[in-house]
Amino acid sequence: MSARRPAMLLSAVALALALSAPAAAPAQDEPETDAGEADDGAPAGGPASARSAAPPMAVPADFGGSLQVVRAPAGAVGAAASSAGGPEIFPDARRVWMTVRDTDPVPIEAARRGGRWLCSGGGCAAQTGDPGQSPVGDQILRSIKLQTPTLPLPLTVWGRLSEDGQRLLDFDPVLLGRRSYRHVCAYRPVAEPARSPSGAPAAPPPERVDACRDGRPEPPPADAGELTLGMQWPKQSEMADFHYLAIVDSCGNARVQPFQRTFTVPVLEVASGACGRPDGKVLRVFPGGGWLRVTAFNLHAPAAGNVVNATYRVTIPPLENLVESNPARLLFPDPLADDLKVDCGPTPIAAPRAEPGSAPPPGSPRPPGPRPPAAAPPAPQTGPPAPQTAAQAPSPAPPRAALPRRAPAVDPSRPGPQPLAHGAVVISPAPLRLGNCRIRLTGQTKHRLVAPLALHVSLTRTDQMRGGAPIELLRDGTWIVTPSSAEFPLPPLADDFDGDARLRLAVYSDPLSPQGKVVLLSDAGRVASSLRSNEPGDPERARRLVGSVAIHSVPLCGEDNFETLEAAGSCFRAYLTVPAMLATLQVTRAPWVEKPLVTRSVLSAVGVALALDRYDPVERRAFPVAAQVGGFVQTLGEGRVGLLGYVGVAPTVPILGSGGNTTSFGFLAGLGLEYITNEAGPDEGLKPAAFLSAVVQVGQAAPQVSTSGRASFGTYAGE
Repeated sequence: MSARRPAMLLSAVALALALSAPAAAPAQDEPETDAGEADDGAPAGGPASARSAAPPMAVPADFGGSLQVVRAPAGAVGAAASSAGGPEIFPDARRVWMTVRDTDPVPIEAARRGGRWLCSGGGCAAQTGDPGQSPVGDQILRSIKLQTPTLPLPLTVWGRLSEDGQRLLDFDPVLLGRRSYRHVCAYRPVAEPARSPSGAPAAPPPERVDACRDGRPEPPPADAGELTLGMQWPKQSEMADFHYLAIVDSCGNARVQPFQRTFTVPVLEVASGACGRPDGKVLRVFPGGGWLRVTAFNLHAPAAGNVVNATYRVTIPPLENLVESNPARLLFPDPLADDLKVDCGPTPIAAPRAEPGSAPPPGSPRPPGPRPPAAAPPAPQTGPPAPQTAAQAPSPAPPRAALPRRAPAVDPSRPGPQPLAHGAVVISPAPLRLGNCRIRLTGQTKHRLVAPLALHVSLTRTDQMRGGAPIELLRDGTWIVTPSSAEFPLPPLADDFDGDARLRLAVYSDPLSPQGKVVLLSDAGRVASSLRSNEPGDPERARRLVGSVAIHSVPLCGEDNFETLEAAGSCFRAYLTVPAMLATLQVTRAPWVEKPLVTRSVLSAVGVALALDRYDPVERRAFPVAAQVGGFVQTLGEGRVGLLGYVGVAPTVPILGSGGNTTSFGFLAGLGLEYITNEAGPDEGLKPAAFLSAVVQVGQAAPQVSTSGRASFGTYAGE
């Protein structure tokens, strides 16, 4: 009984498995469907009913809406004999340049040249579909994205749905630079085969195919944009088990890559509207739109049944909007740190323009747009050459065109335009009071600006508050930048500005301004939904800081233009002060008497002096000791009066206020010459003197006293 029980248990398990197997098969026959398949353009009936009655791998793929389908003979599962006459993988291989990515290019290029593949025996037949536009093919294109070295994530420029279900162009990328694809290696078009004397095409064996390898790519500039098409193969034909994808543009360029249901393709927008010379390195698209051919194919086995490849026509939408009243805004590169500059005084001398025919600076990229037409070749000469006379003798070759002269190098240690690179600068208050300062947008990218760019300028005083917030000095900071007007003049500052102030100048992007038609790259991702929304967004919340600078307005030693703190350092200032001697210890020696004279006096002298010290305008603090050149009148007693001229040193630590205030208390020590007169007797004459006094000095280094020339007092000497 113990041996029979395990046998009965195993028999029961086998019987249960046998009974459950037929019930599981019908459940697998029901394919999983989603609501989105009905919108892909699949024809109703036929394949849909067959799909529900067969296992998933046996469901025939539906190629409805395709441009062309190539079918192999029934039962063909391998490579046929090599002979001419088979259909091409590409519609016109003799005119198409091809590049192969992420897979072995040798078998693909060998088959394209006439090597052995499934249809090289001539048994395959091409079935032509709808030659025009089809909804199924157009649904392959899902999005168009833009990528630059400065964008952390790709930006969608086309692909969002409008209210009526149409995809919209969000941004026009025509103003951006183009990425270089010179390093990409591509295969040339297939050569025309030689023909036999009887007229039949010969079938020479294909030449050897070597793998095409890319060169070293060029580092892309910051404004180089790369457009990428996001595509999705039609769902009704995704079960065909294709191995390769070929994407061909209308200019004769092809890209081959492994088959994937969702895939991306880089393209280059040709702003001139012409194809140019095909090279196969990258596919071309146009601002006015166009189309691509997307082909999925196999080389040595049918994909589904006897299907070898299937081609769809994909419409590429226009990348510019010339019909809507509110067209898509143009994308523009972000200004560099040195492109926004604040300047005072007259406009600096610009670099002279290059003469016609001169070469551009080495390494500079060609701006986007059509290339200039090439020079026409000389007309061919017929007949014998005519003898040349002296007047017709060939003239010497003209000298080479001079290279464009470079602008003189700017000395960073001298005052001049300073970038809004979030640093700090120093300037005298006079240019700000007179309205002699401006912000300028410079750089090569400015010349691409064919539409207005809206910016916002803010100038606030930060050393004083009003209501707990910095004081805004600009009433209207709207700045509309165009190529012919790229300056923002700062108005004269009078209210809430007293010269010795701390200011913050900031420039913000204003992407939601109705006056602007250009959006900077860094703002596009944030404001895309607001630009397409029926309800306008808040322009102030959409602004982004582009550049700023802290301005130290220094009345004592500022220049008439801006200087960086490093270049300026501390300055030498000169001012008048009135020393009053509280107590003086003075030693006078008369050489002809040889008798020292010691004078002790209290509140007996007052004078005037020119003081010179070193002043830090940022810290608003002077060096604690100043040099003085001056003189004073003192009463020596017994009818004697002394006139003393001296050179000395005195403290500069203020006891009242700060900044330009120089009222101080301390000691004054010096050497000089004194002339002593006597009312009761003869004058004592000129004597050398040395003194030490306790003094109170009253002075004010006011802007009216200081000047602003570099060779004058009150300016930066430069450390």
